[in-house]
Amino acid sequence: MKKIIFICFALLLFVSAVSYSQEQISSKDAKDYIGKTVQVKGVVSGVFTSQKGNTFINFDEKSPNQTFTAAIFSDSNVDYSKIIEGCILTVYGEVKEYKGKPEIVIATSDQIISIEQK
Repeated sequence: MKKIIFICFALLLFVSAVSYSQEQISSKDAKDYIGKTVQVKGVVSGVFTSQKGNTFINFDEKSPNQTFTAAIFSDSNVDYSKIIEGCILTVYGEVKEYKGKPEIVIATSDQIISIEQK
């Protein structure tokens, strides 16, 4: 019986690990991954918060020439205070298209994989 429980537990851990190990892509390539769930890594070119409190983190170039955007809406509790221009940011989620540009909506803090300061 203990052996069966151990095997089930090990299988559960394996499935969990596989589901979280997503492909990592460059922010410059995000346009090719619309509809896919991936990790996107790139250099933050700017962080902008709108009057409504929504925050947009642009990658590689200043808006409107950014290659990718991570959007954090005002109703989320995501802490983005350490994300600054020039840092290397990795985020996780489904890449969607918004106004012709790829973006991931960051709804939870665990979607921010890493923040590397230069």
